[in-house]
Amino acid sequence: MEIDLTGQRAIVTGASTGIGRAIAKALAGAGADVAIHYGSSREEAEETARAVESQGRRAFLVQADFRDPTAAGKAVEAAVNALGTPIDILVNNAGSLIGRSAVEEMDAELWQEVIALNLSSVFFATKAALPHLGPGARIVNVSSVAARHGGGPGAFAYAAAKGGVMTLTRGLAKELASRNIRVNAIAPGVIETPFHDKFSTPELLETFRKGIPLGRLGTSDECAGAVLYLVSPLASYVTGQSIDINGGQWFA
Repeated sequence: MEIDLTGQRAIVTGASTGIGRAIAKALAGAGADVAIHYGSSREEAEETARAVESQGRRAFLVQADFRDPTAAGKAVEAAVNALGTPIDILVNNAGSLIGRSAVEEMDAELWQEVIALNLSSVFFATKAALPHLGPGARIVNVSSVAARHGGGPGAFAYAAAKGGVMTLTRGLAKELASRNIRVNAIAPGVIETPFHDKFSTPELLETFRKGIPLGRLGTSDECAGAVLYLVSPLASYVTGQSIDINGGQWFA
């Protein structure tokens, strides 16, 4: 069954590279216009925009620090002004490990930064978008396998934040069901993206790979496929769920 999102409008946070870029491209491939948010990587975001436009869809760049609720509100307003209303799809992908740290070395500033970027930003983006979401809108939050198993070395704060994303997803699904807004999440495992280029050594990645039953790392496109499903009519009775995309690294 072909997924058709023609005429729909989407906002994807953290869309300059990796999973966010793949999601933006997948939504455009299905017919949606996309507002592409980035934090500091404008050149990479412009590349994402070109990929969206190459599929005949509109792309609009928006820069913001979604840890700041005021900035989040202004960014969403800019996206709405560019794309129009209603906003049909919001994908909260912005986030980062920021840095690996042992518990003994983690200071309050780094803890708060990790929580703000990976959890609070999801709330601020969602709250800012809510006035512009019509009945039938879909929200997809990006969590992580770290939320399931506690994270890799020095990533406990990131794991805690991504666990919060899963719980926030469930709470929002209940809160927004009366408005016919579905809220779900994906939980990627070890995915070949700039994230791991920055935060994981080749040796650590090989250790991760050996613990994955499918025997390989995942791709951004495999994550985007799950998002495409969740925002499509195929998932019209799915809400409050977190889809694990990890090659069998973790499962209940």
